[in-house]
Amino acid sequence: MTEPITQLIKTLMDEHRRLLALVGELEAILPDKSARPPDLTRFRPLLERLIELLTAHGQLEMTELFPILQKRLPENDQWQIKMLEIQDEAIFTEARHLLEWMLDHPSPASSARLREDGARLIRWAREHVGFEEERLFPRLR
Repeated sequence: MTEPITQLIKTLMDEHRRLLALVGELEAILPDKSARPPDLTRFRPLLERLIELLTAHGQLEMTELFPILQKRLPENDQWQIKMLEIQDEAIFTEARHLLEWMLDHPSPASSARLREDGARLIRWAREHVGFEEERLFPRLR
């Protein structure tokens, strides 16, 4: 693998580690099915940091990773680039909507919605990291 691609993958994987750490923190404070109310004072700043990271990560993928993939992936695998674009947008949009919703519904009564949306966001983020690191990055090496 050439040096710029090696550095790009390292940078993306470093961002993945930060992303996984943030979703792990979010998961730890998500309300469970008990009567425990959500800790919105911790959840909101984590979600804001997640949005910042997703914005930077998505930009790096769009400007650096996707052009390389377009050149290297065979024609019948080009769909994977579009899938990543859609996945990136879905994760970012889910995080933004969850934050906006939290601002409008800060009461403990919102636990079920917060739990469901937060769990989906966490699942999507982990799937994104898994797909890139297990299936895509090895193809660039």
